[in-house]
Amino acid sequence: MRFVTTCNRSRLLAALVALCLAAFATCAEARTTAVLVQGLTQAQVLYRAATTSLRNGRAEEAEAALKALIALWDETAAATTADPPPVTSRISLFAEVMEGGRARLRRAAEVLAQGRQDSALEELSPLKREWIGLRRSIGLYGLVECLDESSEAAEALMVHRRQPADLTRGETRGDIIAKAAVYRFALRRCEPFAALDPAGNGEFRRQAEAIGAAIDVIDSALRLRDPALLERVLGDLKTFDTQLSQRFGG
Repeated sequence: MRFVTTCNRSRLLAALVALCLAAFATCAEARTTAVLVQGLTQAQVLYRAATTSLRNGRAEEAEAALKALIALWDETAAATTADPPPVTSRISLFAEVMEGGRARLRRAAEVLAQGRQDSALEELSPLKREWIGLRRSIGLYGLVECLDESSEAAEALMVHRRQPADLTRGETRGDIIAKAAVYRFALRRCEPFAALDPAGNGEFRRQAEAIGAAIDVIDSALRLRDPALLERVLGDLKTFDTQLSQRFGG
């Protein structure tokens, strides 16, 4: 009887140890996942600050933002590549992507220190799409990702700028109307995310309203069968969309 009791206690102890180890592993995984999520979220904010400062010729501000971004990315890469959280299994060559981002940030800092602001901006540019891909891979979606999708919708509309549209054809007019509607809808989807953005919902709304007004002019161009007006308004739309994307996405 005593032997049976001892065996049961041993089994219970082993089970408790296993549960503790599982809980510890789960906590460790949760910590590294949180580090990755927070790192990617904060990186977008610092990236926007750095690129905005570079575009406006504010080298000192850009340098400060880039320095903070490098420190953040070093910390994030070190923590998540040493012990990758399970969500990174969805990301091909995760460690290489993180290290590649670290190297690119350092190159940007080097050229900025040499006074080459345009080169620093060019070096940083690919990181925006790269980090959007990382965030989407682990299930994150916010204003930057939403604006990326709306820009894709805008780009689909720009085909009628690159190739002069024959507005006498109903098929052409229908395609322009459909693509303009998709772009308007894609941009409206971003409004709830903009409401939470520290850059300011008011500014987003002002720029989004300018885009909406330009889309309304498309209807006039189609009604008047005026290809020159259509080309001008599509050019304005491209400019507005780029400004909005850069202001809130970097």
